[in-house]
Amino acid sequence: MDNLLEILATPKQVGLLIGAGVSKACGLPNVEDLTNEIRKVLINKNFMQLLDENDNVETILNKIQQLSSLITGDKKVNGLTLEDINSIEKVIKKTIYDKLSPTVNFDNLCNLVIWLNFINQEHEKEIFSLNYDLLLEMALEKKDLPYFSGFIGNVKPFFVPDSVDDFNGLYVKRSWTKLWKLHGSLNFKKSKDKKIFIENYTTEEYEDLLIYPSMDKYVSSRKAPFISYLDRFRKYLLKNEKVILILGYSFGDEHINDLIINGLNNNPRLSIFAFTFGYKTFKKCIDIIGLYPNVSIYTDKKKYINKEESEFAYDKNIGDFNNFIHVLNSLVSPTEINNTKENE
Repeated sequence: MDNLLEILATPKQVGLLIGAGVSKACGLPNVEDLTNEIRKVLINKNFMQLLDENDNVETILNKIQQLSSLITGDKKVNGLTLEDINSIEKVIKKTIYDKLSPTVNFDNLCNLVIWLNFINQEHEKEIFSLNYDLLLEMALEKKDLPYFSGFIGNVKPFFVPDSVDDFNGLYVKRSWTKLWKLHGSLNFKKSKDKKIFIENYTTEEYEDLLIYPSMDKYVSSRKAPFISYLDRFRKYLLKNEKVILILGYSFGDEHINDLIINGLNNNPRLSIFAFTFGYKTFKKCIDIIGLYPNVSIYTDKKKYINKEESEFAYDKNIGDFNNFIHVLNSLVSPTEINNTKENE
């Protein structure tokens, strides 16, 4: 535990990769929760007959895309027309959007961004998020920390691709936090003339720029602004000595996994610290990046360091984002540090 505390307390260049587990810890739904909500709103019996009881939101969207490719003209599948399929897809995507929109308690995210701002000192502060919600933006703004996401403007901020590749502070001060939403955001929109912008309260029919969990997500990721964000992540992992903390990520995105592996292969000064909620994800992470000596993985009562799995003596599951923040908070509280050491 002492080594981990030292890593978290020493000023250095630290980047964050944030997954759905962080938003779940703050009170927003995860894949299982979204699946339950989606099943509540699906009323087309013909479509429901095509689903298995184990289908989640990703496999449901996959089946919709498969049906869309099969149905042409007046053709039907199980009584479903193309219009039916498009309508079902629209309902599912609206449900995802609505369920990820509510405001929840994000105090622990505030603690995280304050720590990131402190620990990096003169270094770049970068957060790569796979979540659609706006919790990170709200946390940064609540703590008066300026940030940049590649959009410039005031009335309707527009996307500037060149700004994402700016490591020299030409577009925005280097001291600002860079927030890159790798799967899009609830307020990313695209107009009919293909202009990409941010708008929180729109009454017009714009396209939402989100990479939904389906087999189509890898095709979508090759479009703007996602290709710019992924390229930024790739370059960030390859540049200089740095530590990447992975929080709440299930290692289910092949593109992201490939970029992490590429960074480990080509930057010997890159260190990865992954905090996984459950043992299943812990083992999956080991399978994907466990061969690299500069990878450390933590979960409930377990750790994987120097390519060896062993016990981790901490009384809380550090893979839970809220407990991870408890450890961060302990760095500024001698009492908490002493309690942590006594539990080893």
